[in-house]
Amino acid sequence: MRFDFSQEAYFDNHTHLLYTDVLSVKPDEFAVNYYHGVRDAVNKDGKAAVSDEAKKHLPYQGVIMMLVNAMSQKFGCEPTIEGATALRNSLTKTPEALKDYTRMLFEDENICGVMLDAEHPMSEPVGDCFPCKVFRLFRYEDVFFSLLKTETSYRALLEKLLESVRQAHIEGFAGLKGHIAEKCGFDVCEVSTEEAEKAFPAAAKGDKSAVRAVYYAMFSHLLELSGELRFPIHLHTGTTGFKGRTSVYSLDPILMAPFLNNPRYAKATVVLLHGSFPFTRNAAWMAYNFPNVYLDLSQTQLWQGVLLDRLLEDALSCVPHDKIMCGTGQHWYCEMVWLAAKIAKRSLAEVMERLVDGNYFSAAQAEKSARMILHENAERLYEGK
Repeated sequence: MRFDFSQEAYFDNHTHLLYTDVLSVKPDEFAVNYYHGVRDAVNKDGKAAVSDEAKKHLPYQGVIMMLVNAMSQKFGCEPTIEGATALRNSLTKTPEALKDYTRMLFEDENICGVMLDAEHPMSEPVGDCFPCKVFRLFRYEDVFFSLLKTETSYRALLEKLLESVRQAHIEGFAGLKGHIAEKCGFDVCEVSTEEAEKAFPAAAKGDKSAVRAVYYAMFSHLLELSGELRFPIHLHTGTTGFKGRTSVYSLDPILMAPFLNNPRYAKATVVLLHGSFPFTRNAAWMAYNFPNVYLDLSQTQLWQGVLLDRLLEDALSCVPHDKIMCGTGQHWYCEMVWLAAKIAKRSLAEVMERLVDGNYFSAAQAEKSARMILHENAERLYEGK
């Protein structure tokens, strides 16, 4: 059985802002953006940077090779990072040309919507860089860590934080975003108000164990409120954007299972971002066990693109297909969304072909699942379709 999902709509469930004013880019700058989160050196200004040694290897990184191949096929340019960059620069000489170029790529892959993670308030029209429907995530941790510096008690912090979440919901944000794994670890535990209040002075001074206690206490109330408001909470998982972190195993979402097993949190919709790579099977098992947990495969479609067939099989094997979503995790360059959509559609076609040929699913079931994963699940979650 052959499938072709190339014309199917694609919803990017996790994305960041696109450049609107970078009209020319050098090959190494273009490539470094795909060296996601890793900064192994320090530049002359003392800021984290990518070393020359790392840059030397970038043209041979899988995601760069896929990008170069896709752009050479689309535009007929030389199949090198230099050729792809020169082609791009020739098409983005003005802000309007960059906008047209972005629109062309989005239309080419029928990208129908994005969920944007950006720090800006809803009053700033930052989503204008996307030629499609834009939903927004509210970064509750920006508020949390700001209040940790200004408030004099845990109770005051909690009250103001929860009020900011209620206000974000009223303003039109479609979900919440947090990095609980990186900040404190996924081995979440119940912390009482009294314990949090006692830990607050030390947390305000930056004591890590105290910050964990206050965060975990807050997080329990945040989950309850997200369920009450029907406000999905997106949690960064896995090792994407690894940087200098070495507590790798604290990023595994299965550590959160005992905590989420509390019926108190059953109404909160939790979206595990980035396929939790390399813990994708564990994330899939979480989505299988908890009706309110969804699995997002953003980031894996680019940085683990050649693995996507296997990652999809891990997800499809146990996660209900109406709880799997696609995405990019991209920053700044519109080619990332375009490439991720291509990879997702191609991998879904190949995986579904094998499953139908093996008589695991019917062709109708496979087509329905692919549509749900590519866009319908996200549309239902954020638009109620």
